[in-house]
Amino acid sequence: YKEIIKKIILLLAKPEVAWPQFMREGFANKQILKQFCYPLMGVASVLKIIQEAIFHRHPAYPIHVLIVHGLVYFGSLLASFYLLQYILKILMQKRYNITPTKEQSSIVIGYGLVIVFLLFIATAVMPSFFFLWIFYLYTAFLLWVAAESVFNLKVEERGVFVIGMTFFMMIVPVVVYGVLRGMTPNLQ
Repeated sequence: YKEIIKKIILLLAKPEVAWPQFMREGFANKQILKQFCYPLMGVASVLKIIQEAIFHRHPAYPIHVLIVHGLVYFGSLLASFYLLQYILKILMQKRYNITPTKEQSSIVIGYGLVIVFLLFIATAVMPSFFFLWIFYLYTAFLLWVAAESVFNLKVEERGVFVIGMTFFMMIVPVVVYGVLRGMTPNLQ
């Protein structure tokens, strides 16, 4: 977990240093998932289970419901990762005639979702702090720097990439979570 925390701090404090470093490391899709995304998704899910056990637990609320809510939390983040990779590929092909490699798309999406992961963790611990989602706007800056470091886009070309991917990175996890929660109506 020390390595994950170092990467998060570097990405949030100095993204212009972090993105080139991530590109030099050159992790494959599975490595980024295993070494960065899965642990953050797991922490968010476990904290969601604990939060619901503490604040929403009563005799008519069985433990399996808590576990399903944690799995929904994890599943929504995982599905968002793959959906956003597909959206990135389509955007880059249609707008810039660039076909991103799996490595590039997994780096941009995996590390670009760091704010979403942190916000899911924060709202799992403190659900009344939903206003923290305003910090999500920092994702636009992370993607702005990533556009140069990963895809070599010029300043005047980055607008559609940054606005489009920021929008989708904000909407997709919330929509997927809502859909998955809607698929379990008896567990509300």
